[in-house]
Amino acid sequence: MQNNEVSEEVIVKQLLNTVQEHQLIQSGDKIVVAVSGGPDSVCLLHLLHSLKSRLGIELYGAHLNHNIRGIEAQMDARYVLNLCEDLNIICFIKSADVEAYGKEHQLTSEQAGRMLRYEFFDEVLNKVDANKIAVAHNYNDQAETVLMRLLRGSGMQGLTAIQYQRDRVIRPLLDVHREDIEAYCNRHNLIPRIDETNLTSIYHRNKIRRELIPYLEENYNPSVLTSLVKTANILKEDFDYIEEAAKVMYKDLVHFEKKDQVSFSITALEKQHPALKARMLRRAGEELLGKGELLSYQQIQNLLELLDKKQTGKSIHLPLGLEAAVSYDKLIFSKGREGEIEPFKEELRVNDITYVHALKASFELRVFPKEEVSKVSKDKFEKHFDFDQFRQTIFARNRRDGDRFWPLGLSGKKKLKDFFIDCKVERRERDLIPLICDGKDIVWVVGYRISEKYKITDRTQQILSIKLLK
Repeated sequence: MQNNEVSEEVIVKQLLNTVQEHQLIQSGDKIVVAVSGGPDSVCLLHLLHSLKSRLGIELYGAHLNHNIRGIEAQMDARYVLNLCEDLNIICFIKSADVEAYGKEHQLTSEQAGRMLRYEFFDEVLNKVDANKIAVAHNYNDQAETVLMRLLRGSGMQGLTAIQYQRDRVIRPLLDVHREDIEAYCNRHNLIPRIDETNLTSIYHRNKIRRELIPYLEENYNPSVLTSLVKTANILKEDFDYIEEAAKVMYKDLVHFEKKDQVSFSITALEKQHPALKARMLRRAGEELLGKGELLSYQQIQNLLELLDKKQTGKSIHLPLGLEAAVSYDKLIFSKGREGEIEPFKEELRVNDITYVHALKASFELRVFPKEEVSKVSKDKFEKHFDFDQFRQTIFARNRRDGDRFWPLGLSGKKKLKDFFIDCKVERRERDLIPLICDGKDIVWVVGYRISEKYKITDRTQQILSIKLLK
């Protein structure tokens, strides 16, 4: 270990070199610093504070209590608050139940903690009108992450490990060694909080840090950390190139069906190289939710298997309410369970406008003499009917089991389910399609076809116009 004086000179120089080389910080930046209370984040906050005039920046602190370590976690939060007060830095602290969030959204504790942390950091960033979030990953973290993911089994993205900047998140300490960080904290008497689990070998990363890396350094390669970081940097160049190719292909193939829903042509996806196909599936899900590093390797494999089977109606559930479903030649990603709504039935008033809450839309019904109609409406959401055929109350509702319908142009009734299949209406959409009914008779499958029974004929005297107002 280097002495404190040399360590401080090295760490300041290294941070400034990293900031300049990767253009992480510009004068005028307002930066939210993620502070756990451990040596790395405490060092980062203190360093940036000491350099804030030189860099021309404003700083804010942010700490999320994960509620996993009980009273120790509360003491971490108190320590961060006191440190920020000593440095005259505004600090934001929030408490979250990470384990409950993980269970609710099908996430590991690690994934849940990461998502809640970054959601909180974004909240703080928006509140103070900052433009960057600084986190304290260091050189050793980079190497340990590569080795950990290699042992677990990882693709190229995992082995590229940690980036200097991703969107608004920057990592100024990524070239700084842990021993220099610890020496800096000692020199400035910062006394950071130590997570006791980091001193044991019960967790995977800690076993790698405390047992495997020292063993490799002693028996195989004394510069194993350098070799691992070098490997990550080499792979990152290849990864970035493939990602750019996938991004271009994604724009060509993805279809934006509606809000919170995108789809791909299965036929088009099948023509792609497996490496690009997997990346496009990952991008679709993660862009829809606005969260990166969401889908695991196994979940991507499940999606590929869903593609291979091509069985309409089959779906899989993914984290945070994301769903992927096959519908004919489409693979559809949806946020939430949009295709499932409660049954509804709303009476429609003639010569009036009726709002249907379940649809968040209205229907306008107007009656007038036939001679006032000069041409047939071609709008699929506005149709004309023979008003003289109506005998009962007019309703708007969604489908029910056993519904039958006499489509215009056919010789008799057929099951509504078969009609939807013939029209290739996606199963998840069928409950959302309103049916205009005269009592029990279906008059119009809105957006598709009217009933043969209610069409306008030479004998028609009065016209009923029905229009869906969105």
